[in-house]
Amino acid sequence: MFELPDDLLADWPPPVAEAPAWLDDEFDALPEESWTVADALADAVSRPAGVGQLANLLQVDPTALSADEAVAFAQQVKRVSAFLAGFEARALAGVQARLVAHFEAEKVDRADSASGFVTAEMLASAELAAALRVSPRAMDIQLEHAADLAGPMLPLRDALEAGLVSAGHVSAIARELTRLPLAGDAERSGEYAAQCARILAIVIPYAHTHTARQAARKTKTLVLAIDPRGADERRRDAAEREHGVWLTPTENGSCEITAVLPLAHGVAVMDAITTLAKDPRFETADGCITAGQRKVAALVTLMLGDPGSVATIEGPVPEAKITARVSVLVPLATLTNTDPAAAGGSIGGEPVTADTIRDLLIDADPSPTLRKLVTDAAGCIIDAGRGRYAISDTQRRLIALRDGTCRFPGCTRPAEGCEIDHARAYDSGGRTDLDNLGPLCKHHHQLKTHGGWHITTSRRSGACTWRSPLGRIYHHEPPPPALPQPAETSPPF
Repeated sequence: MFELPDDLLADWPPPVAEAPAWLDDEFDALPEESWTVADALADAVSRPAGVGQLANLLQVDPTALSADEAVAFAQQVKRVSAFLAGFEARALAGVQARLVAHFEAEKVDRADSASGFVTAEMLASAELAAALRVSPRAMDIQLEHAADLAGPMLPLRDALEAGLVSAGHVSAIARELTRLPLAGDAERSGEYAAQCARILAIVIPYAHTHTARQAARKTKTLVLAIDPRGADERRRDAAEREHGVWLTPTENGSCEITAVLPLAHGVAVMDAITTLAKDPRFETADGCITAGQRKVAALVTLMLGDPGSVATIEGPVPEAKITARVSVLVPLATLTNTDPAAAGGSIGGEPVTADTIRDLLIDADPSPTLRKLVTDAAGCIIDAGRGRYAISDTQRRLIALRDGTCRFPGCTRPAEGCEIDHARAYDSGGRTDLDNLGPLCKHHHQLKTHGGWHITTSRRSGACTWRSPLGRIYHHEPPPPALPQPAETSPPF
């Protein structure tokens, strides 16, 4: 068993006027040699994230744990990692402040007339970049991030140090918060901090049980509700400055094609590629082995009408374009309200503003490519469009739009590419209704059918509760079907 060196904590924390509150009790009651591995793990679970918890975990050999204890061990290691990331952000903010003060004082002492071209902040960043072996650009980004976490996003750093969210969650959430209208406005920093605090009060508990990507999408939804006008301005600006298609050669005679285009067009393109890649004519086509190769062949066929190495398909494939689908979820009030601040909806599962949806519906061709889903004020889908009327197809559409993704915790596979599963098996009396149905990707459907995973509760909203083979309980909550309706004077949360 690993043993801590006697002098590991001898000089920590360094002498200061007053130790910070977050270090209180971190070093009390360190693990005793007589403790078992299970004792050390149990004590680590009961402790707040921090150095004391790390000291406990260093005593644990995960190979000596039961399966359930090993999972608990991994969770606690993640908490310690989050704490250390928060500590690093706190340290960087403090070090930057000290260096800036130092270089400001030096500038005053030198009274150099040319020193105004080089700021103290620039000198601090350059010093740290060289010392930490980080590129100057990356150092600037880290310092800006640390400053945000020490200021308007302080609740996010607190959650990180408490082990409630990971560094990945923090980066994803912070990126969306910087799109708030007051971000970067020094004169209104207090209002910006208040906006961040209101959003984080919702997002942090959500992030504790969801992935970084899901937390970012939740944050984006709330930011759009606060500033739909700003989002639309950024969308139009992006269309002018960022949209385009680029080719970058890579090794071994391959290349990358990068396209930046409107969300609805991108969703339709990907659906057409995915649809054609599943065509049985590709199953025996020369050179199509992996799913990626099949999609490449489908893209070439759609664009050029020339199958390239896919000898079994000839000419353009219009049927793939016909079956391409773009799901647009829109509140009924948005269709009849010209206010740009009206509640928005989603395109392909991504939250968008009301103006984005209205522009799309105005410009769209009356073809099967666009599927319009209308919700009432409570977010319930009330219209599934007029393309097809079969009950099973309508249910599939409603479920895919309700859930957005596979309903296994953390899975982001789009629901439209999933299988529809009975939470309670049909043979066991499970009903074929929205309460008992939900999307599962093939992998997680197999885990549920043959791997000992069970859905214990399933709700009409799409929320469900899972029990793992180890008896652990996990909850899944799908994203809201549309943006919250903004209030006139304050966000609707």
